Amino acid sequence: MGGVLDTDICGMAQWAIVDTLYFDSMRHCFVRADIEIDGARIARILPPGTSRRACSLAGETTVCLPGLIDSDVGPLHEDWDDYSQQLALHGVTTAGVFCASLAECVACCGHDGVRRLLYVEVAERGASSDSETAAVQRALENFVRVMNSIRLGSCEVFPAVVPGEIWSAATLLAAASIAERLGRRLCVRLSSTTGDAKRYKETRYFTEVGLLSYLSLLSQATIFNLSQLTRRDVAMVNESSANVVCAPGAVSELLLEQHFARLSLHDRALGFSISGHAVGRADRYESLVSLSTALIHQSCDAVATCNVVVDALTRSAAQALGIAHIGAIAADMKADLCLYDRPADLAENGDSRDFIKLLAHGKPRDVLIDGAPMVLDGAIVREREQA
Repeated sequence: MGGVLDTDICGMAQWAIVDTLYFDSMRHCFVRADIEIDGARIARILPPGTSRRACSLAGETTVCLPGLIDSDVGPLHEDWDDYSQQLALHGVTTAGVFCASLAECVACCGHDGVRRLLYVEVAERGASSDSETAAVQRALENFVRVMNSIRLGSCEVFPAVVPGEIWSAATLLAAASIAERLGRRLCVRLSSTTGDAKRYKETRYFTEVGLLSYLSLLSQATIFNLSQLTRRDVAMVNESSANVVCAPGAVSELLLEQHFARLSLHDRALGFSISGHAVGRADRYESLVSLSTALIHQSCDAVATCNVVVDALTRSAAQALGIAHIGAIAADMKADLCLYDRPADLAENGDSRDFIKLLAHGKPRDVLIDGAPMVLDGAIVREREQA
């Protein structure tokens, strides 16, 4: 291989990438350092040239980004293995998928590839003599059984509801109860198309985000598929307990013009669905690239706004789902890394605009998931073994 990585070295229990330039998510800048990796996790971030690991890779010409999180890639794909490879080639190491049932969830867990966040829909309960309490308990037991049966190194399971497909408040509260007992966020999927959004507004609430007035009574909820994120929506999100996952194109132009970064989501988290609304693979990243290009050329507050976008693809996306071990390059995080050839104009202390330029101008050369290579020199090397 012509790249810096070597499968034999990466297969070692302890190794390091020495004197590389990596993106520090806390400071939103590029920093030179040694990255020590123990198995599936990042062990330490050290000053450049100080690692004493026997197995190491020279990283002077390499840039390390945290693996991207595509919070919602859309419905479960029939050929998941091939789709997973396409995601990895674009630097996505974690993908969120909605499953219609626990059985569909189990089927998805049987695949290798990128890490999966599985949002399992809790449907309306059919006619039954069971009490609501008994129904909730039965559903909870089913979720726990599935979670114990799958390999959680590759999957995270979350209860989910689709408001357009349920009518009773009891179902929403039951799902919230299951999420609370499992220690997971409740995933609430709104309308997936403009037409569905219009019908949803006409039959349920004055606006999509009006649902938040109900969800404010719940804790730990994450809203998916807002068709547009406006200034008014941001204000309502801040008044609720909800986090938000939306497509980059849902961020309104008005928000960008008024400096979205200043319209703080306070302690709410925002994640991006990069490919969930794409018609085909060719345009999967069109909205992201368009948004990125616009941000790069902004004259005012470009850096602050780009910070929001980068976070929505990495650490904020993880926070939106309540996952602590992915989304950043730091000690004790999963070793999900995207390695690029270092551009000549990328200097130490480069910022989020440089991060976005890397995404907009090309794919990563190498991709590691849990410390193991899935992409080398721009090509899939093998299916990643489940942890």
